Amino acid sequence: MMRLVLFAPTRKSLYARIVAQRILAEPEVVLSAIVVRSIWSFHRFRAELRRDGPRLLGKIRTKLVLGESSLSESEDIKTAAVERVSGDDLYEMARRHEIPFMSAPDLNDTRIENQLANIAPHLIVFTGGGLIRSNILSIPPLGIMNCHSGILPRYRGMDVVEWPLLERDTEKAQVGLTLHYMDRGVDTGPLLLQHHETLQAGDTIEAIRARLEPRMIELVLEGIRGLQSGTLEPMSQMVDEGKQYYVMHPRLKEIVARKLHGSI
Repeated sequence: MMRLVLFAPTRKSLYARIVAQRILAEPEVVLSAIVVRSIWSFHRFRAELRRDGPRLLGKIRTKLVLGESSLSESEDIKTAAVERVSGDDLYEMARRHEIPFMSAPDLNDTRIENQLANIAPHLIVFTGGGLIRSNILSIPPLGIMNCHSGILPRYRGMDVVEWPLLERDTEKAQVGLTLHYMDRGVDTGPLLLQHHETLQAGDTIEAIRARLEPRMIELVLEGIRGLQSGTLEPMSQMVDEGKQYYVMHPRLKEIVARKLHGSI
């Protein structure tokens, strides 16, 4: 029986909740704990402000005020969302299923480290919550698995749906997802699975992201099954094979939108 722990950025993260729901339905897999990064932390706010800049306020509004109503209206994500128990946040889900629930300002907290050492999970599934340090990375023998919204190793970091569209002809842009193990770098860990997204006529950035949302969930579950059965082998990536990208300026995003629209 494989023991899993779920890491999540907030108690209300819909992505994390759907992944948790799907894990609970998997045979030969046990969700042994849910660990959530607490929202109200000065260090978290400062780190995310440094990373996201002014758009952090929009992200806070989306996650805390609008919640699920801010999700894209794709039929796929609606279908996936139906699978959750209505009204549950991760704490309520953990309590209902008698799963240990932990929360800390930082997922690398010593208290989290000690409790994870006692649980001894085979695998940690990461759905957000900041960088993970060596003290946590070393605990699960199978590692910490994350689904990155870009094609690795070429596109590491932020806004990696938009950057390939800016840099290349839309027909040749490498847009998609990569399931990988986390390590001490940023998106530099061994690769597990990839999904290459085919662009469609009339696409927008929002439409592309809407199609990727449910695919992320499926890729995570596919990875869990492959690791559980022993049929999935990680493949190392070289650090110099890719580049790290940062938050894209709104004016560059406007250029991406025009390229997709065919006006450039």
